[in-house]
Formats: sequence, structure tokens, C-alpha cells
Amino acid sequence: MDHYQYNGQQTPPVNRNSYGNQIWYIWGPIVVKIVIGMIVSGVASAAIGAAYMIRHYGLSAQMTDYAQQIANIYQKDYVQILKAVTKEAARLSSYVEGVAAFVTIPVLLIMFHKDRIREKLTGFTPNKKAPLWKYSAVALLSATLCVGVNNLLIIGNITTVSEEYQTVMQGFYSAPLLIQGVSLGILVPICEELVFRGLVFQRLRMRSGFLSAALYSAVIFSLLHGNMVQMIYALFLGVVYAYMYEKYGSVKAPIFAHMVANLISVFATHYNWFEWMAKNPMRIGIITVLCGTIGSSMYVWMQRIDEKPDHPNKPEQTLHQENLTSQE
Repeated sequence: MDHYQYNGQQTPPVNRNSYGNQIWYIWGPIVVKIVIGMIVSGVASAAIGAAYMIRHYGLSAQMTDYAQQIANIYQKDYVQILKAVTKEAARLSSYVEGVAAFVTIPVLLIMFHKDRIREKLTGFTPNKKAPLWKYSAVALLSATLCVGVNNLLIIGNITTVSEEYQTVMQGFYSAPLLIQGVSLGILVPICEELVFRGLVFQRLRMRSGFLSAALYSAVIFSLLHGNMVQMIYALFLGVVYAYMYEKYGSVKAPIFAHMVANLISVFATHYNWFEWMAKNPMRIGIITVLCGTIGSSMYVWMQRIDEKPDHPNKPEQTLHQENLTSQE
């Protein structure tokens, strides 16, 4: 068993005896998210395919040769069916992402809760939690980063280069606004922040410095987005969200920040705010500079938050006994 230093105190012990355990400890949450996402996506694709077959070929499960007819149709019109299913799955991607996140969140919460129990049992004291009123800085920084970074991507003409990005965005934002808000604005941020900040970043942070843990978790977060535009955006915000977790002492900070950014993206896309800004170079330039100014101010303010624990390396029971003694 090895210990590491975190803000001047020893972290919970790390089992060096099993390399596989170490790999699973870091990658396990990501694997869980990917596997559940693949299962939900597979079920959705199967349902879409079945609906397409029934609608276009008049198939019914009550037919005696149902399976044989499906096999014959697939053999004959496989390419056409695949294109139709892929197109419909893309159109329903917001629904699928929301369901996958909804199913994954309880599993991640169990893993997250176990990590916190393990920390308490070993006497590890986490960073202090910032008061609720300081979360206004989280909202402002996240909002300005969302608008500012998106504007920079538009100014650099990067968003138009990636066809894959355009396809993904069309799928995400084709759902009704309410579905986008619930799925992309609430469920997906909770799921992703539990994985990449609450579990992956925090576990890495127990074994390394902040910068390496933040970068490593942000790179993984970025790569899983799959296209250049989202990868650039996710890499930058991933580091910022890790910093928020570090300073605020709670995964609620990056979750809240991610929600703000995604909801702004949803509404900005729905109401064509980015297109409105892009029509006038002066307008988009001024707004981007304002975002940078406000965001920088919020970052400086966050730096003043004292995140260090009051009682490093003291088990909860010891602290309770000390409090009783002081009261006497």
C-alpha cells in the first residue's frame, strides 16, 4: 500500500499489488459510462430498425415466418435500412443521450459515494466546501467561457470545417427545446461531471498534482467527444471544471458550471444567438472581449477561495473527540 500527499496530508492508500486494479480504478467509471451508453444506443437502434421494418414492409411479430422475412429484407435492402436507421438515430440522439445519462447516473453515484466513504475511513479530510453564494462566480465564468470559446471557434471558422460536428449538432438540436434542456442541459452534465471530475479527476488527484490530474481527465473527456470542434471545446472546459472542483470542494461546482454552459448552448442554438453575433464582426468581437474580461475577473475571484481543509489528516472520530474536549 502506498500513500500520496494532497494539500499536506496523506491520501487513502493505493493498492500496488494489482496492476489491473489500478487500471480499473481510473478507467472503470469511463468504461461504465461507455458500456451503458452503447447498450442504450443499441436498444434504441434496434427499436428504430423494427419500427422502420414494420412501417415500410408491413412486418408483424405475429407472422409465423417473421424472423425469416427480416433476414430476407436485410439481405436485400441492408444499405437502405442502415441509412434510414442511422438518420433516425441521429435525429433522436438527444433522447438517447438523456436516457443513457439517466441510467448511468445512479451507478456513478454509488461509485462516488464509495470513494467518499473510503476517504472518511482513512481519515482523509477533503477540501472545504465553498458557500453557496460563491457559486455565482461559477455561473458567470461558465457562461462567459461558453459564449467566448464558441465565438472564437466561429471566428476561426473551425465550426464549418468539421462535417461530423455539423451532423452531431443537427442531431442534438433537432429535438424539442424541452427535451434538449432536460437531456443536454441537466442529465448529460450530471453524468459527465460525475465521471470525469467526481471520479476520474479526483482519483487521479489523490495520486498526483492538480495540473496533471486536470489535464489527464480533460484529455479523456475531450477525446470521447469524437470531433475536432467539440474536442477543443471540451479540453479547455475540462481543465476549468477540474479547477472549480478543486476550489469549491464539491462536484456540485463543475456540475452546475456544465449545466450553465450546456443550457446556454441549447438556447443560443435554438434562438440563433451565435448566428446573430457572427453576422457583425464588430459585434462578435466586442462580445468575445467582454466574455474574456468577465471570465478573467471570475477566475481571479475564485483564486481567493481558501480550499485547504481545516484539519488535515485527522479522522472524523478524532475531530469529534477534540470538539467534545474543547467544549468541556
